[in-house]
Amino acid sequence: MTGSPMAMPLRIMHRWRQRMSGVELSILFCAAAIALLVVRHAPAVPVVSGALPSISVGVWSAAALTLLHVALALMTVVVLSLLISGAACQWPRFRAFLIPALSVARAVPGLGLIGICAAVFPAGVTIVLVAASSMIWRIVTAVLDAEDTLPPALDEVATGLRMTGWQRFWRLQIPVAVPLTTFRAMQSMPAFWVRLLAAEGLMMLMSHRTDGGCGAAVLHAMLDHHPLRIVEISLVILLLILLVDQAVMRPVLGWAQRYRPEGPLEERPRPQSWLLRIWRRTKPMLWLSGTLGEALAWIGNWRIGRPRSILPEQDVAAREFPRAILPVLSLFVLVYAIYHAGLLPLVPSDLAESILTLSHVCGTLVLCLLVWVPLGLLISESRASLRNVCRNAVAACGLFPAVLLYPLCRELGLNSAIVLLFLGAHWLVGIVVLDAAKAIPSGLRQVATGLRLRGFLLWRRLLLPAIAPELCGGLLTAVVPVWNAVMVAEAFVPSDSGLGATLLSEVLGGALGAQILALMLLTLLSMLLDRLILQPLAVNAAQKYTL
Repeated sequence: MTGSPMAMPLRIMHRWRQRMSGVELSILFCAAAIALLVVRHAPAVPVVSGALPSISVGVWSAAALTLLHVALALMTVVVLSLLISGAACQWPRFRAFLIPALSVARAVPGLGLIGICAAVFPAGVTIVLVAASSMIWRIVTAVLDAEDTLPPALDEVATGLRMTGWQRFWRLQIPVAVPLTTFRAMQSMPAFWVRLLAAEGLMMLMSHRTDGGCGAAVLHAMLDHHPLRIVEISLVILLLILLVDQAVMRPVLGWAQRYRPEGPLEERPRPQSWLLRIWRRTKPMLWLSGTLGEALAWIGNWRIGRPRSILPEQDVAAREFPRAILPVLSLFVLVYAIYHAGLLPLVPSDLAESILTLSHVCGTLVLCLLVWVPLGLLISESRASLRNVCRNAVAACGLFPAVLLYPLCRELGLNSAIVLLFLGAHWLVGIVVLDAAKAIPSGLRQVATGLRLRGFLLWRRLLLPAIAPELCGGLLTAVVPVWNAVMVAEAFVPSDSGLGATLLSEVLGGALGAQILALMLLTLLSMLLDRLILQPLAVNAAQKYTL
């Protein structure tokens, strides 16, 4: 269990003492206040008016456009992640600000950014940015984690060779961070697809154009009550998900194992890819890989920045500041911005809706645990072949965006927000439970068999304590798609359904200031759940039960 991918993030969390800090609250309040002061305070103009436009593209044309959005979003993730993490590694002051800013960015529901981005950028750029936002903060956090776990011997060699900041970042930190970054990228793919398809659909409503990809096509078919076309487009989306998974993510995940210093984990098989095997056995592809590697090595040898001094540097983050004053000052600034924007009458109703939304998310997590903990433990006691089949099936189902099933649920009368959110979140919880049960050391199982532990006593003494660290840590990532889908899920519920539905109606109504207020409250709810419940639970479970 100590070699699982969740072990390092938990240790990093404990080292950073992550909790609801005043700096994080100050960043959230100040960002919302600045946005409210900058936006125009004109009357809200609905962006959805008139009849829907007619279908202008076919299914395969929409699939090609969605594939283009995926490629652009992944390229945006790579470029922005390198720029942000490189700047953080070069300038300690920026890194000290970036760590709490990443915690705030992690809590922002991505779909809430659609209305704000659409007011600044064109429709295509908005779709790409909203989809990329689900992965950028994960990649940057992985690079920062890798910097903290860099072996001291390598750091001393880099200092002795007088490596510049760029050389140290590109030749040392990036190779060490490759395994963790690819793992985090795979974890963020379910949220990536939810944000991408939902952004395409909402931009179709806001721009009155149906050439926005598969998300726009399936939403148009739903509004026109064409169930067969919904099924057809959903199958095409499933094909695209499999294509991206097998042609991009799996090869990258298998290639990243070469940078793992301790080799593959014993408890889990090494990730493989049929496309990667074909690539390695083809001479033109090997020549291309070698040329690309030489180009990257040439880029890594650029002497940009100054060499690190052998003398110990002064820790910028250690300089104390009366941080208790920051949240109070930022809260006053936020109240003034809300008053200046004329949004004070909306605050009581939004707070009431936020409590309802928080109950929906918490109820979804409890329902997922009640379903998957006993089911996953039962599967873990079966044969190894059956466990692998079940795990692969659950992982494949977890990639499929559950928002496409919401119209069918509404037709069946399943109008509960908890049920709709459960459809998209329970697969990820199932993966966490199956991986945690699979990582139980075989020696413990043999001891339990020798002592004849069975039934409730076996679960209480061995299985539940053994899976507790990874289960509690996995909830930190499993809850992210829940916040991403809360807008769409609550929109399928009748009136007074939560803050997510309120935010969606404000996006479609063009009320930019009200969107900022609702998005800030949703982000605050996500931070409260993460910092006050999930993270303390994960850290305590790791300290108490990890072997």
